Amino acid sequence: MGFALLPVLVSVLTIQYAAAQSFNCSSSDPSTCHALVGYITVNNTNLGAIQSLFSVKNLRSLLGANNLPLNTTRSYAIPAQQVIKVPINCLCNNNTGTSSGAPIYTVQPGDGLYHIAAEVFSRLLLFPQIAAANNIRDANLITIGDKLKIPLPCSCDEVDGQKVVHYAHMVKSGSSLGEIAQEFGTNEETLARINGIKADSDLKADQPIDVPLKACNSSISGDSFDFPLLVANGTYLFTANGCVKCMCDAANNWTLHCEPSQNKPSKWDTCPSMKCQGAEGLSIGNSTAAGCNRSTCSYAGFNNSTIMTTLVQDSSSCSTSPPSNDVSRINSNWDCLFILVLLGFHLFQ
Repeated sequence: MGFALLPVLVSVLTIQYAAAQSFNCSSSDPSTCHALVGYITVNNTNLGAIQSLFSVKNLRSLLGANNLPLNTTRSYAIPAQQVIKVPINCLCNNNTGTSSGAPIYTVQPGDGLYHIAAEVFSRLLLFPQIAAANNIRDANLITIGDKLKIPLPCSCDEVDGQKVVHYAHMVKSGSSLGEIAQEFGTNEETLARINGIKADSDLKADQPIDVPLKACNSSISGDSFDFPLLVANGTYLFTANGCVKCMCDAANNWTLHCEPSQNKPSKWDTCPSMKCQGAEGLSIGNSTAAGCNRSTCSYAGFNNSTIMTTLVQDSSSCSTSPPSNDVSRINSNWDCLFILVLLGFHLFQ
């Protein structure tokens, strides 16, 4: 009797959750972009378990997305109901963005598609989306050990002409567009437009909303393998086969700061030179000042054998230019006139 009701229950849930939140992604570029999803931990767990669940290749990628110290280990405890930002690769297809290649979930005893979507992945997606991504016609027919693609929501689109890092934020009950916009440094109009929302009443609790995170400005060359390198405020990442660490901090005038990572490279025997031509002794991340002019050796990208650099000049700290001779002459004339007036006043007393 109970088993007979299971298909009916799944059908009801399919109708109830069919209106899954998908992220618009109209980018014509076939390559992937970097995005973030906000995973709310269901139970007490650790970073290693989250890394494995989302098939994150390197722990340091997870550390960077959450601005955790590099010496943080996989056993680092994460309490239940805490938000952890998880980096994913995003691919656009049919005007919708979904995670590319990962995560891959292995079906465990007692699993069902609804359980996997709602509880294992904390409602970042809905079970009909898992069924569609894996060509599963009957949600009741999954087998222990099956490998399932988990199509997490994401986007690669520019927002108001700017490249951004798209973040899948889980909406809390009672949230408003204004509160979400203020938390992430955007505005209500932008959130409403890219999510097809007209009012706060359209927000659905426990479903993801696409939040565009501003990225730091960089000097990355258009022919670099990592172009465009987008790093959101309060995060860091590794690039150039792990040789370079880049950080974004709004307090640094929204300018990307990169430096040698001291890591062993993933594809080279050793990291290539990171010195700036024409600036003796300056490597990536180093600066020198002459008067009010500041020169910084900045990361500009990488290719098969080279890490590219560029020397960036900044004179914003220079004081305003002194007044012209004409202005000085005018001031002197007024000073003389003032003295004459004082003298005349004393003579006629």
